[in-house]
Amino acid sequence: MDELRRAVQQCPHGVMVSTGCLGKVLHCRRGRGLYAAVQPCVVDRTPAGIVVRLGPLVTEADAEVIGAWLRAGMPDDGTLPDRLRAAPAPQQVAHLN
Repeated sequence: MDELRRAVQQCPHGVMVSTGCLGKVLHCRRGRGLYAAVQPCVVDRTPAGIVVRLGPLVTEADAEVIGAWLRAGMPDDGTLPDRLRAAPAPQQVAHLN
């Protein structure tokens, strides 16, 4: 959490909010690390891009990779490993008989 906090503090106009799982945005697995949803914005914090779902962040090294990626402006250049991209929340849950 501290590494993510430092990265957000170093990002212009960055905001960090700590909460439970955002079930409509993320598919979180209990006990498997931290999850995050990040979105680029403009100066007045109006969204300027798509939400990127992250997680699970299990190690300090995971947080360092995410921190570096955030500081670089969330580039879409392969610097964010696929293993750190979280699955979106399911749109519908199948009903079981």
